[in-house]
Amino acid sequence: MAVTTVEFGKRHYHLQEEMIKWCKDNLGNNPRYSNWVFATPVDWTRLGNWCVSSAFGSTSFHFKNESDATMFALRWK
Repeated sequence: MAVTTVEFGKRHYHLQEEMIKWCKDNLGNNPRYSNWVFATPVDWTRLGNWCVSSAFGSTSFHFKNESDATMFALRWK
């Protein structure tokens, strides 16, 4: 399954929690224990419609549906 990823550099790091809250409010909460993953998902089993990963100050939001990624990018980019 294709994954659409929206990436942010270090200058957006301080907005992570606000972005996650926006995703929860607008796209639903992830059914797992956490919305965080270690890398781009290859299988969405047991994941919701979105998840987030971060390394060295860069943050990536991954979306199952391209339309969700577009709506997110319009809000945060």
